[in-house]
Amino acid sequence: MTFADTCTPAAAAARNVPNNPNPLCRDFTPQPEPAAFWCANCRWNKPMHDSEEQRAAIAAELDRLAA
Repeated sequence: MTFADTCTPAAAAARNVPNNPNPLCRDFTPQPEPAAFWCANCRWNKPMHDSEEQRAAIAAELDRLAA
């Protein structure tokens, strides 16, 4: 596996979903400082909320783990 392969949304989801098994919500709600970068609802970071590709990768990984 090359470095570029580890940077894909699917690879990131495979690494991160076991640590945060929450679906990515649609409405980012910041936590109180100093954790404002993380969503209070789903615990994913703000940039992920702007990416449909990340959203799909996280959903696919959650489905894979549930199977």
